[in-house]
Amino acid sequence: MKEYRAGIYLRLSKEHGEENNSIEAQREITTNYAISKGYNIVKEYADNGYSGILDSRPELNKMIVDISRGVINMVIVKDISRLTRDKNKTGWYTEVFFPDNDVRFISVTEFIDSGERYEIDDSIMLRGIANQSYIADISKKIRANKKAMKEAGQFVESRPPYGYKKDQENKHEIIIDNDVAGNIKKIYQMYINGIASSSIAEYFNNQKIKNPSRYMKLKNASKRWSAETINYILSNPFYIGNTVMNKYETNYIRKTCRENKNKKTWLIKENTHQAIIAKEEYEKVQEIKARKKGSTGKKYDFLLKGLAYCGHCKKRLQYKIYKSKDKQRYLHDGAGFTCNYFYKKQCKNKNYIREKNLNDIVKNEVMKKLSIIEVDKMINKVIEYYKENSEDIQNVKMYKNEIEKLERRKRVLYKKKCEQYITIEEFKIEYDKTKKEVKKYQMLIKKLEQNNENKLSKNKIKYVIEEFKKGNYITNEFLKEIIDKIEVYSQNRIKVIYKLSQI
Repeated sequence: MKEYRAGIYLRLSKEHGEENNSIEAQREITTNYAISKGYNIVKEYADNGYSGILDSRPELNKMIVDISRGVINMVIVKDISRLTRDKNKTGWYTEVFFPDNDVRFISVTEFIDSGERYEIDDSIMLRGIANQSYIADISKKIRANKKAMKEAGQFVESRPPYGYKKDQENKHEIIIDNDVAGNIKKIYQMYINGIASSSIAEYFNNQKIKNPSRYMKLKNASKRWSAETINYILSNPFYIGNTVMNKYETNYIRKTCRENKNKKTWLIKENTHQAIIAKEEYEKVQEIKARKKGSTGKKYDFLLKGLAYCGHCKKRLQYKIYKSKDKQRYLHDGAGFTCNYFYKKQCKNKNYIREKNLNDIVKNEVMKKLSIIEVDKMINKVIEYYKENSEDIQNVKMYKNEIEKLERRKRVLYKKKCEQYITIEEFKIEYDKTKKEVKKYQMLIKKLEQNNENKLSKNKIKYVIEEFKKGNYITNEFLKEIIDKIEVYSQNRIKVIYKLSQI
């Protein structure tokens, strides 16, 4: 008799109110069943608070790895919906993954046992469809319920925007967070007074005020204020007491939320909560933003973007482009960098330099550095870097891993044939299919390896390096790779600070 090493899988989705499916109840049912049948339970996997429609769950992922490694060869669940509520995944587990890995599958309350021949009837697929219909129906009810609550002026999101907090007595009501509401008012005032979003962000960073994500203790919170954060606050009608409906599309099955790009379908519910910003003030900000957007014209990505700093106050220099007389085009030759903090009385030096002059100085400095490069040594460094970071080489590794999996599949098929789990005809069909897959990956590997040989040609690399030394490939992206910052003290005093001591 075959010795089974059983793993019991338990799952509970809290938001669906599955009281009868508590982890403890599932554990009792599956454990008692295994004991009654004399199966040895070697591991338990429990995903508490995860939807059955999700493909990836922490404990489910561990179980799949353990199956692949041969740690367990039997899976016991209370019912199939614990494993998955996705009808397609139901079929994949029961008809492909479990049989391919010689795993016996048992659903206790549904009296399903694949047995030692791994045969499962069509009722499993019907149950998978029913399970997916169940969760889809619940999702529709959640959406309808949330919509009704929003229309009634109730707050139903997980957290309100920065500047507000939930009322402790009623979680569907929000109130102003007086600890930070003043920051919202300050942002609007500064912007109306002509201060750019990036400068406002820098001001809050200098004042060591926590940005919204850190203040709200969000996961993976950023450490600094940014122009994007400021612009979001300046554009959000929530701060004048309005709630935007249909702005985001939530998929309660897949647990995803994305912005609805079709603004025509957005609905504004006015006066749903207390305003922090007056409506007149908000509208004035929108007018200013609209003017700036209209006057920007075609975006100009300048060479030293994000690199030029004032040598005196150490703040980033502001890039300015001056209009020509016809007000339709911009004179990039007349563009330059200036220290905006001089006008805010935070820097004592009125620092300004023309873009063309600074570009020439930096290019000359970089070319001096590049001129001392030992080409032969650099070629080897380029090859090493390419091997570590090339997408083609990563794909070759991935394809080789796929070939290893397919070779294991061939061995499993042969074993099944020998033990008469499948017929010779079934073996031939699946074996030939697997061989074709292996051949396909081998051809892809061969093609990529040939491409890599051409890319790693020493003569080609040498040519590119020589071109770099002549200054032909100097771009903003390249400069950011080697330069930390450029400090401007005056027209004639420029300091280029490199990221590497030796290039």
